[in-house]
Amino acid sequence: MSAQIPDDFKDLLERPIYATIATIMPSGQPQLTEVWCNYDGEHVLINTARNRQKEKNLSARPMVTLMLRDPDNPYRWMEIRGTIELTEEGAQDHIDELARKYANVSKYYGGWAPAEAEGKETRVTGIITPVKVNAFNPPVRLHLIKK
Repeated sequence: MSAQIPDDFKDLLERPIYATIATIMPSGQPQLTEVWCNYDGEHVLINTARNRQKEKNLSARPMVTLMLRDPDNPYRWMEIRGTIELTEEGAQDHIDELARKYANVSKYYGGWAPAEAEGKETRVTGIITPVKVNAFNPPVRLHLIKK
């Protein structure tokens, strides 16, 4: 059974906020990467390419933790722990969708990444099923604390 994303935190997945994804290396060491993501109402979706370290880690150990922090209030955050399924189906369209969301370009290759890179890597969509969601929105008094 999957965990639900709280309604008052869905904006962190809908806005172009960079997420940090944690995967586990073969040695057991955590590996962190900044990723683009979106949300289909049930799953959090990320995109990567075959043979990158995070793809290797996720293929071998399909457990993931994703952290999103509100750039307007660094004390407001959401952690999503889950399982992940990797698929090549629709992955190119998905990275183009993410490029529109995050970089305001119509196509990932030739818009964000060099056009000559297209076809030289295999895109993969990671479909994260949340199993535990921790979300924190501080009391108003913490909003006033500035460094």
